[in-house]
Amino acid sequence: MDGLRERKKAAARQAMSDAATRLFEQRGFDHVTLSEIAAAADVSVKTIFNYFGSKEDLFFDAEPQALENLLTAVRDGPEVSKARAVRSLLLEGPMLDLGCPWSVVDQTVYEGLRAFHVCENESPTLRARRLVIINSWAAPLVAATGSPGWAAMLVGLLAFRHQLLVTGLVEAQPIGAIEEAIRVDIGAGLDALDRAYPSS
Repeated sequence: MDGLRERKKAAARQAMSDAATRLFEQRGFDHVTLSEIAAAADVSVKTIFNYFGSKEDLFFDAEPQALENLLTAVRDGPEVSKARAVRSLLLEGPMLDLGCPWSVVDQTVYEGLRAFHVCENESPTLRARRLVIINSWAAPLVAATGSPGWAAMLVGLLAFRHQLLVTGLVEAQPIGAIEEAIRVDIGAGLDALDRAYPSS
């Protein structure tokens, strides 16, 4: 019974997130109200607050999973190098997971990524929140690795990676060009991190 309840909660959460994302992409984050999101998702505003702490949390609802993916890679990756452990997450696809490799980014996926990141780029609120989120990852990364320097450098690489992705999408660059920029620049950054902290 608990498994069914959890699946229903997850489905409800996803439905609210999807409804919010569609509205954000159509009209811009700052022009959409929680009441409009609730109406689109066929729930009450109170229900939204039961699942999300704020409108920004609706937009960034995938970020906790992205952090968990990084922490899992660091904890479970090769002992010789934490930079190698996170390499595939940072280089093999546009998002910080392995479920969407570059090879599956067709025109439909590209347009979805672009709409989402254009929406973020056009909102000062979301741009500021993105920086807060990425910087907040330093503490759990320090806890996972025991290395404040390594964590700080990785957070810098994550911020740079996000900038490369957003710039490429906002400028409507071909996905291959965005992939190459991330592979070259972030790959070089990971190599430097590996040299600086070879046992971290």
